[in-house]
Amino acid sequence: MTIEERAKAAEAAVLSLTAERDDLRKTVEASVVDVSAELEAIKLEVSSKDAKLVELEAALAEATAKVAALEQSKTTASVEAANILAASGVEPVAAPVAHAAEGSIAEQYAAMPAGAERRAFFKKHKALLFSSK
Repeated sequence: MTIEERAKAAEAAVLSLTAERDDLRKTVEASVVDVSAELEAIKLEVSSKDAKLVELEAALAEATAKVAALEQSKTTASVEAANILAASGVEPVAAPVAHAAEGSIAEQYAAMPAGAERRAFFKKHKALLFSSK
């Protein structure tokens, strides 16, 4: 191969490599533009979600304040009924207190003294007393 042929071959290789480099540069630049556009879209989406988060936090704080205010102002039905009766002039009466029964039905029956109360208890709980044996 002569020097001229080598020079032409080298020139052709340089031109080919230059064209390939230019194609790669265009591809990279297009990719950069696409990525930049995606990045801007993501930034807008994040800022939108941040604004929504601030809005939701404010709504949550408001709802929490309302719940606290309602908790402070709530009254039970019995208190409200007592207030209504007191406003109409009815004297308050103490509510009867129910004593919790200790032990099983059989133990309660066995602990009772003989008499009318024990017979009434037996009649009331006869099915339970016989089923436990």
